[in-house]
Amino acid sequence: MGVFFTSCKTSAKATSTVANKANDKDKDLKQKQRTLVENLFIDGCKEKMAGRLESAENLFNQAGRIDPLDAAIKYELSDVFRLTGRPDEAMRIAKECVDADPKNQWYHIRYIECLQYKKLYTVAAEAYEKLIKNFPDRSDFYESMAISYAMSRNYTKSFKIYEELEKRFGTNETFTLNKIKLLKEQKKFSEAESELKKLIQSFPNEARYYTYLAEFYEDTNEFEKAKVIYQKILSIDPNNPMVHLALANYYKDQNRVEESHGELKIAYSNPDLEVDTKLKILFSYFELSEKTPAYSPKAYELCAIMLKVHPSAPEAHSIYADFLLRDNKTLEARNQYLIAARLDKSRFAIWQQLLLVENDINQNDSLEKHTAFAMELFPNQPLPYFFNGVANINLRDYKKAAQSLYDGLEFVYDNKSLMIDFYRNLGDAYNYLKEYAKSDRAFEDALKVDPDNADVLNIYGFFLSGRKEKMEKAEKYSRRSNELSPNNGIYMDTYGWILFQQEKYKEAEEWLARAAKNVSKRPNVLEHYGDVLFKLNKVDEALKYWQLAKEAGGNSENLLKKIALKKLSD
Repeated sequence: MGVFFTSCKTSAKATSTVANKANDKDKDLKQKQRTLVENLFIDGCKEKMAGRLESAENLFNQAGRIDPLDAAIKYELSDVFRLTGRPDEAMRIAKECVDADPKNQWYHIRYIECLQYKKLYTVAAEAYEKLIKNFPDRSDFYESMAISYAMSRNYTKSFKIYEELEKRFGTNETFTLNKIKLLKEQKKFSEAESELKKLIQSFPNEARYYTYLAEFYEDTNEFEKAKVIYQKILSIDPNNPMVHLALANYYKDQNRVEESHGELKIAYSNPDLEVDTKLKILFSYFELSEKTPAYSPKAYELCAIMLKVHPSAPEAHSIYADFLLRDNKTLEARNQYLIAARLDKSRFAIWQQLLLVENDINQNDSLEKHTAFAMELFPNQPLPYFFNGVANINLRDYKKAAQSLYDGLEFVYDNKSLMIDFYRNLGDAYNYLKEYAKSDRAFEDALKVDPDNADVLNIYGFFLSGRKEKMEKAEKYSRRSNELSPNNGIYMDTYGWILFQQEKYKEAEEWLARAAKNVSKRPNVLEHYGDVLFKLNKVDEALKYWQLAKEAGGNSENLLKKIALKKLSD
């Protein structure tokens, strides 16, 4: 697809200024008509640049009806046709421009672009030949003509043009590489090899050109020749890390894994090899080591070298952290993310990883501190506000949690899951603050986003029942959470406990028994089951489950009192 000009600035080059200089064909026009044409043309350009193409077309057509021979008007009109999806009309008008002024390069280029868009590559190449007659010193026109012939699969013609370019402008890497591509396309491998050798002869100290030859030998399965060239490169430029990368690929293609890795280590040890290049290789190792664990130690080895060579590069620490996190070395990963975040405070992606990890390992003090810092650095990012709220809930600073969650909500866009998490935790914070109206509103807002969110239904029902308010709603929401997630022991416990509070002890026993079996290590679940057993006069069994609750970590005063008195406390 060709590249089209879209600005009226081009037309200033394309014509001898419509506004100031009339050509011979304009002499018969009255001055009044000439002024009108100029004004219509200028207005048309303004409309086109503003994207009002229909209006621009009308103005250009009006100008064209007054002066049908003005090529500049046609030039702009052809662009309007192109922009409005009428390539045939654009090409026809562009050809009229060329015929009207064969020495105007911009008219030729517009016509050629239309031909390329229509994939008429041979005609485009022939059009370049006409253009070159007027501009014989423009090497870029020759190159474009060669490319057009290559696109039309006339490789011989294209090759001859590159040879002509070399005669006129000298040996050039781009010319040579394009010649080689053409020769390889025609399977003329010996000639392609000769071209590469000629390039090396012209620039005998340029290691990159030897690399091209070595890679060519690899492509043609001449691996011993490739190895000889790589050794030659090392004698020219032994410290060039790109050579060692090329050798690493060479050994990799032959399944010589250890030798390939050895070359990578040499390359990684060189500080001149860009960090981004090293990162890309480590990303490939990340995927490779997931499929083949034997590569994992090699990846860590490269990470270690990178950290040693680039200790101040945040990327070195973050990629190392990615490997550690993947391998469940969570605390070590957290420490590396923290170093990376401190080295470059502007990278939100690193901060995000740090906050996620600290949340996962319940480092609430650090999480609260780092989220507060991130909220200042990235005031429009919702995640720091969210995790600051979570950290403060866990630290029982519910007022600060509610404020962070409330402030962060305005930055949540097109992310229903995150919005629900904000509302759910905001409901938690307000409930602990005993601001129950605000708490209920937050949970109701969450359910507006997703009426069937089982977690929200469960916790909302639990809080309502804990206050012994709206028990019918609590029972309804809790029952629905179990319908949505029938094997969740926590949801079973909530529903059973609501039934217990409604004094529906037989039904409660059924649900709490299932909950105790499903999550047998949760002290509050075991205690609830013991409570309902006592209400059903199963005192010994009740005492057993209260004791199990204590063994599971329950240590509330109320639980200990039940065990001591062997009955429910008042």
